[in-house]
Order: sequence, then structure tokens, then C-alpha cells
Amino acid sequence: MRISTLINTLLVTCCMLGIGGCSQALNAPVKYFQFNQKITPMVRTSDNTDAQLRILTVNLRGALNNRGIALEVDNNQITAANYHLWSEAPDKMLTASAHQTLFSQLDKWMVVKGLPVITDTDQQSFYEIEYEIHHFNGDNAGNADISGLWRLYHSTFENGRTLKEIHYFSELTPLKDDDYSGLVETLEQTWLTINLKVAAQLKAIQLNIKTP
Repeated sequence: MRISTLINTLLVTCCMLGIGGCSQALNAPVKYFQFNQKITPMVRTSDNTDAQLRILTVNLRGALNNRGIALEVDNNQITAANYHLWSEAPDKMLTASAHQTLFSQLDKWMVVKGLPVITDTDQQSFYEIEYEIHHFNGDNAGNADISGLWRLYHSTFENGRTLKEIHYFSELTPLKDDDYSGLVETLEQTWLTINLKVAAQLKAIQLNIKTP
């Protein structure tokens, strides 16, 4: 189903559905989607890294972390698809994707997910990145919309955890195709663009944390 058609007719369809229409909807096949980010074999050791970066699980606001793919109906309403679902929770998918992108781009960082991994005395201090996603959906103008912010923290044994930076972002990307497959593909490309920009900003920070 075309996304623009779906948004324009969604409310009317819901009001007009009778028993027969509901029965047909119950028989509709469920389709599952996921990001198709390719994995490139890479190796990283503590001997050739300057700092450790921990990626916290991405936080999506409200209903955006539902398995149903989200569409904006109007400025104040989001709907989630019933038969077009993410294959896993969006927070886990976005975290894994961000990790892969940052790991590949930041060759002087030991990029990890979850708890910090202390691999060397030079890495007793570590950085953490925290994403907060406010929009993760198709909008009513034919775009994929990912907006939110990321925070960078620095932890040391002596000083504890300190907030270093906050960056807001907003990326609107025209859909590659006007259907759910096109929306998923465009959301993936948009998330990649965001994380490439994050990596570029972290590389600038890296210049100030090189081990003497």
C-alpha cells in the first residue's frame, strides 16, 4: 500500500470498516522489516585505540518503540502499522546500527555496546553516547523523519560521570519509494547519515584525547 494513500484514507477507512472489512483485515499477511546494513569484517585492539566509547541503548519517545512502523497522520497524531512491523524492537535495531557505523568510522576508538569494557589501564576512563529519538517515522509530506538529540558523557575514576556535549539533529529525507519498503530503506539511510555526522564530530573530539 502506498504510504501517501494510507495516510489520506486511514481515518475514513477505520470509520467505514464493517464486519466483512474487519474479517479481511484479520487475514492480511504480516510483513516484517529490518535495516539491511552490511557487516564489514574489522578488528580493533586496545593497543591501537586512544579512547573507549560506550553506546547506550537508543531511547525512543512514546509509541515510537513499538514494532508497528510509525506514520505521521498530522502534526499531533502518529499511527503504528498493524501488518507492517519491525522484526525487532526499534531501540535494539537503531543501537546495533549506530554501533556498526561508529565502529567502522572511528578507528582510534574502542566502540562497544552495553557496559564499559576495561581492556587496558589507558582506558580506565571512557566516553558514553546517549541517543534520544523524538521522531522516527514517515511524515505526511512523503519524507522519512528522524529527529532528536545525542549526549556525550565522560567518566573517570577521579571525577565520576560528566556531561560534555549535547547535539540536536533533524533529518528529513524524501522517500525512495512510496511504500513501506521505501520508508524502511529511507529511514535506514537517514539513520546512517546522522551517525556519519556523529562520527565526524567525535573525530574532532578525538584530537584532544590522544594518549601522550
